[in-house]
Amino acid sequence: MDELKSFLPNDIKDENRKIVFEILLQNPELAKVEITEKTTMSFVTVSKIVSFFEQIKLLSVSGESRDGSGGLGRKRSVYRFNENSYVTIGVQHIGKKILAVLVNLHSEVISTYTLDTNVPFHSEAFFEVFVDIINKMKAEAEAKNATIVGVGVGVDGAINNRKKTIRMKIDESKEEDYPYEDIIQGLEEQIGLPIILENDVNASTIAEFANMDRFGNGPSDLVQIALGDGIGAGIMIDKKLHRGYNASAGELEYMCFDPEHINTPLSVGWLESRLNIDYLSKHFGFEVADIPEMSPADAEKCVDYISKHIALAITNIISLLDINQIIVSGKTIILFSNHKIVEKIKGYVNRLTGWDPNISASFSKQSTAVGAAILSLQREMSKVISG
Repeated sequence: MDELKSFLPNDIKDENRKIVFEILLQNPELAKVEITEKTTMSFVTVSKIVSFFEQIKLLSVSGESRDGSGGLGRKRSVYRFNENSYVTIGVQHIGKKILAVLVNLHSEVISTYTLDTNVPFHSEAFFEVFVDIINKMKAEAEAKNATIVGVGVGVDGAINNRKKTIRMKIDESKEEDYPYEDIIQGLEEQIGLPIILENDVNASTIAEFANMDRFGNGPSDLVQIALGDGIGAGIMIDKKLHRGYNASAGELEYMCFDPEHINTPLSVGWLESRLNIDYLSKHFGFEVADIPEMSPADAEKCVDYISKHIALAITNIISLLDINQIIVSGKTIILFSNHKIVEKIKGYVNRLTGWDPNISASFSKQSTAVGAAILSLQREMSKVISG
């Protein structure tokens, strides 16, 4: 029945505003008639939307004018899209480092702030740290005359939306579930802004996809696998983030290639136990800081081990979902990038499947923060546009 219902006038108005907003994202300087030509709306409707966007400071007259059709007729005012008029804050808390970014309507980072801390996301002490970061970013936004509409937080934990919990690692081999609703509500009360919480790899995948789809010609499907202190994947299907029943799609840590393995409720999953950076350093006898100095033979053994396991995971993913665009990222990929780890992964996937998917690496260290900010932008700008 939902598919057959008629749109109410306000629904149509909001939809028209969203259409014009998307056009302006791609074409930052346009006259009203040029916007009209790119839609099925009347000039009167477009004029009302432009006036509303001027009112909320999304648009301003650029000072330029253009001739009418064929050089005839009166001059047309050109409107400029103010990409810094509204921004969101993206915060990534991974390991012992917090990175905050201010992201504008073009998904561009216009300010950053970093902090090293041992304070975990689920602790009471995190409140003070978080509020201090947000206040610093608020000052940056004020200096740029930008309005902050929300905050996105990306955390290295498995989020279960049904149970409203986040599962976080408490040591190398154990995890614990923490309720997150009270944490988010308390933080929102402290900063006076809406917060969206997302898994770090999902948020990072949103940023990677947005970068590839900047001009609307990105892939429909994408999988990003992040490997470092843990392992996880973000999955885009039909240009939408696939979350799954518990919002835990992509939790590769539980992927298993050992039929005898038994997982305990709070233990780290099989694949993560074999691929996290702590295990690798102990198993292959190296310190993370010493990786650049590893002998070629030792590095080759470690890279070969990692590549085989990642290739197995990729093989299972693409054989099930038929996704051709794969990105590998994370601390481990960055640390071993000089040892041709991506090429080895490609070789093993091809050997296992005979297929040749597009596998590339991302070395961005702020994509989780950017992706979290983009998610907040998507949600909160819908409210701004609706008025």
